[in-house]
Amino acid sequence: MLRGLLVLAVVGAASGSLMPNRASAPTTARPPQTIIVRAVDRSATLHRFQPADITVQPGDTVRWLQTTDIPHNVEFKQVPEATNLGSQRVGPYLVSPGQTYEIVVDGRFACGACTTTCVRRMRHWGWSG
Repeated sequence: MLRGLLVLAVVGAASGSLMPNRASAPTTARPPQTIIVRAVDRSATLHRFQPADITVQPGDTVRWLQTTDIPHNVEFKQVPEATNLGSQRVGPYLVSPGQTYEIVVDGRFACGACTTTCVRRMRHWGWSG
């Protein structure tokens, strides 16, 4: 996995289906959760989302948290075929520590793997993915 990528595993609350290559999946519904993902800069060229892998269920909220002064955003680069995020496929730039961007895992998401990245960082530093 490239630095700066985040993989969301979207599972069905009742079915327990999960993206390939994951060890386990929830088998029963649980109350919705908010999962915080931090945009972290380790150096001028090393940028990461932490954690890099999360598992979410319908109703969960994923909140990206800006932790530095270097602008970051979120783009869903790869999503399951039936996923339709419309304008939320690319989030706004977060430019100040403490700013957040949220998306609720709802009917727009199909079960499977979603890969996100920061558009600016990939283009600026020549990352591909």
